[in-house]
Amino acid sequence: PLAAEISARRHLPVKVDNDANSAALAEVRWGAGRGYNNVFYVSVGTGIGTGIIFDGQIYHGRTGAAGEGGHVSIDYRGPICPCGKPGCIEVLACGPAIAKRARGKLLEAGTSRPSMLLQMANGNVEAVTTQMVGQANVAGDPIAHETLQETADLLTLWLGNMVDVLDPEAIIFGGGATAVLLPFFPTMRARLPQFCVNPRAGEIG
Repeated sequence: PLAAEISARRHLPVKVDNDANSAALAEVRWGAGRGYNNVFYVSVGTGIGTGIIFDGQIYHGRTGAAGEGGHVSIDYRGPICPCGKPGCIEVLACGPAIAKRARGKLLEAGTSRPSMLLQMANGNVEAVTTQMVGQANVAGDPIAHETLQETADLLTLWLGNMVDVLDPEAIIFGGGATAVLLPFFPTMRARLPQFCVNPRAGEIG
């Protein structure tokens, strides 16, 4: 009973929630979401977590299980997510998925396309990490760029679905793997309306 234990020690009301929901609320209260009442929060890290804020409050749904946007499938023929569903955005675009996509491209290229990723990993393809992909992209590595561009395209398509369902005022990204995607945010923002039925998707903050 974590909430009760902390409440007894601190003499304050305490609620326990998952990390993405809590981060979404924190962004609206004190961070990038200040001034917005309806926000969709995305955390890209070892998985993809999401939080939904409606009217300044976390939306938990009927049973408390709402907000699992990372387990929305965009490809029913795609790889099986740890949740058991095929083609979830999490299994396609989380941090480990980025590294896996880069490793696949390196193996496919062989010696025909030299990449600094191999140098960074001391010649061991399996040692390539998401952070390395981000660093190599900044340095101009084509395989790293392709890897992240494909990831950004998948995320943009998925975000279009989220916009058409939720119609948020703002979309906020967080999480450890978001940094490697930052160079692609302007293109993602520009392309998002192409993947939305909502004619005013371009107004989203």
